[in-house]
Amino acid sequence: CFAYFCVLTVATVGIQTFVGSSLNEAYEVPLVVATSAISAYLLGSTAGILAGGFLAAHTERHDRVAATGLALGATLIMLLAVQPALGHWAVPLLALTGLCLGSTGPSRDMIVRGATPPGASGRVYGFVYSGLDLGATIAPVTMGVLLDHGSPRVVFAGIAICLFLAIATVIQVRRSVHVVAASARAAD
Repeated sequence: CFAYFCVLTVATVGIQTFVGSSLNEAYEVPLVVATSAISAYLLGSTAGILAGGFLAAHTERHDRVAATGLALGATLIMLLAVQPALGHWAVPLLALTGLCLGSTGPSRDMIVRGATPPGASGRVYGFVYSGLDLGATIAPVTMGVLLDHGSPRVVFAGIAICLFLAIATVIQVRRSVHVVAASARAAD
């Protein structure tokens, strides 16, 4: 879970902090449009969290909800890296990205809850959520360097790669929970 929060935060801080400049530098999208795209992302994320709450309430497979939202969000961001013509569609693309990523939040919290042993929630949440701090430290340094070296399209690719890595961590957490549960059943 720690790795999930770390790579997810690198991606979300990258979107919120560096996508505007990257759109402007890579595709000459006016800053007013680029910053509007970030606002659209945030609004989409808010709507996604609301929708994700309903999804989380109606499924036991929170890993699938999280992985699907992350995959769709990563794909949309990667399109900005590889398809220059889409730079001018940044506002709706980032709104959809926000919707996809936001929808993973409630399921993510259920995954963490399911991976937490009884009586250890404070320690687990403290450790897991410290991944946010590490990710928030890594993102500005790496993405700032990319922009400084004239690689704004690589910022989009880096964000997408982090989102794809987050999928791997969701799958790993699910496997780990099942191994621990099976071991506990065998011990009984």
